[in-house]
Amino acid sequence: MSAHACVLKTERLSALENVWKDLFDSIRTLSPFMSYEWFYVLARHLLKSDPEILVFRKKGGTVVGIIAATVVRERVELVGDERVTDLNGLLCVPGYEKEVTETFAEFVRQRDLGLDLFPLEADSMLVAGLKDQMPEVSVEKKDLCPLLDLPRTWDDYLGNLDGKSRHELRRKMRKINGTVIQDVKSVGIEDLFRLMTVSDSNKERFLTPGILAFFKDLTETFGRKDWLRMRALAADKQTVGMILAFALRERIYLYNMGFDPEYRSISPGIMTIALDIQSAINEGYDYYDFLRGDEDYKYRLGAKERYTMRIKR
Repeated sequence: MSAHACVLKTERLSALENVWKDLFDSIRTLSPFMSYEWFYVLARHLLKSDPEILVFRKKGGTVVGIIAATVVRERVELVGDERVTDLNGLLCVPGYEKEVTETFAEFVRQRDLGLDLFPLEADSMLVAGLKDQMPEVSVEKKDLCPLLDLPRTWDDYLGNLDGKSRHELRRKMRKINGTVIQDVKSVGIEDLFRLMTVSDSNKERFLTPGILAFFKDLTETFGRKDWLRMRALAADKQTVGMILAFALRERIYLYNMGFDPEYRSISPGIMTIALDIQSAINEGYDYYDFLRGDEDYKYRLGAKERYTMRIKR
């Protein structure tokens, strides 16, 4: 048996707050979608439960890994709601990746459980680890999740765009004539709801009472953590474009957006994002993550193709 041998237990989400936060803070590669805060708000408003989570502990009881997954009808599924969850995966103390995935594979096989793990990041340790441990599982590309590598300067960014995209962006920047975007506190989220509703009928249907409550709680919670990056573009003294994004470590995560179609001539949605990319470059961020969705504007703004992954058994 490995010196790093661990055991798998299921434990209530609410009982894991402190150990989850400590583990999350110690792993610099994790997205905010892997934080305890994310799952707590999700469980409170959309799952409306306190799910049993898979937890990996050393013999002495120390937590070395957490998979935000639960067993449902003889199948292991990641905890989440596909309407709002862009990425998921494994939290693991460095050095315990092999032991955790071995223990998880043994747990699944001994109970002859199915697996449906989605959406996983392409570089999640679960993808490579489970494929190694369980050759019978299928690993497939799922949703496009474009990612933009940020250069050190705005001029370098423009230079990396293709000629047509660069020309269009410069033309649109001239149209807004030096307008800047402003930070918005969590209390300003009603403006985002308004712009989401008027800009897209699908988003209007998406904003159910449960989703609205989830968004409000999430922005307040992430605001307290200093992870919230909600920004607005103004014209004629009113907000015409707005983004809801998260900022953590070296990366910006663009989560949602809305714009006023009456100002479509100045492309308020695209320009809010473009100006935020410019700010992110100036602030020294390394990546601008567009998250799930294959919208064309993401590629016109320089993002490259990336996929989420799904593991099934």
